[in-house]
Amino acid sequence: MTVSFLTNLDEKEFKEFLKQALREVLNEGITKPAESLPEILDIKQAAKYLRLKLTTLYEKTSRKLIPHFKKGNRLYFQLADLQSWIREGKVKTAEQISGDAATYALTAKKNQY
Repeated sequence: MTVSFLTNLDEKEFKEFLKQALREVLNEGITKPAESLPEILDIKQAAKYLRLKLTTLYEKTSRKLIPHFKKGNRLYFQLADLQSWIREGKVKTAEQISGDAATYALTAKKNQY
């Protein structure tokens, strides 16, 4: 099987084709596991979803660093809570930090007068 349509593309079109193909592949990898997971996860499902070792997840729960539920001796995790917990760890870009600093400096000056 030959892929002749690629030879008819110029460099810009080829790059755009690759970008789109990569976006599709990466989005499939991100969304499919979440779709197949239940709303409430047990410890093994949560560890797999978060890509953490079980011992690391147990440590995070014992230190109350990650949202969880405990029923008897079992730990449970709500998928939406885990997704929110991941989002909370977002690191700001240098540009966002500079913008926050400028806003703070302007606000602080107003409050001094």
